[in-house]
Amino acid sequence: MTSDEINAREKIFQATLELIDAGENAERITTRQIAAKAGVNPALVNYYYQSKENLLSQVVGMMMGDIISQVLQKSSMNNDAKTRLRSILLTTADAAFKYYNVCKIAISAELKQGCKNSCEMIMPLLKEIFEGYSESDLNIIALQLLLPFHHIVLDPELYNRYLKTDVFNEQQRREKINQMIDCVLAGSGKEAEQ
Repeated sequence: MTSDEINAREKIFQATLELIDAGENAERITTRQIAAKAGVNPALVNYYYQSKENLLSQVVGMMMGDIISQVLQKSSMNNDAKTRLRSILLTTADAAFKYYNVCKIAISAELKQGCKNSCEMIMPLLKEIFEGYSESDLNIIALQLLLPFHHIVLDPELYNRYLKTDVFNEQQRREKINQMIDCVLAGSGKEAEQ
């Protein structure tokens, strides 16, 4: 890629990030709007990113990665693995509902890849919490924690009824997430089966 191509690609990414950060509804952001903000031809959005959805997914993925990095840095000081895990899950859930329309796209893509990135993110913490558990057991625990969160973001109305909560209400969401985490972590004190 030439420096002009890299520059145009980066401008498109940055423009999308700024639109999302400004609170634009992802479902209403258009390719033309992104291109106009970036100062490039609208055809370049699809040329570099294949689709607006891919671009949005990459932008949200980067945003979530930054949020998680900040949480890990803050929580790594003198906190045990359970506290750090809880902090990551609560913070990412807050971000998912703050940028709800965009996160639906990113989470849908994550589910299509088997939650690989999400599970890898929490695996080091699960290894600390569940010492002696096999990799296979830890993968199952990771999925037990993450799949419900992902599905709740994709269909909050359904899960609001099922869980008798309002996931768009921060206090209710945090209470329910803490309850879900407690249920999964309840087995952390048990001996790992060999």
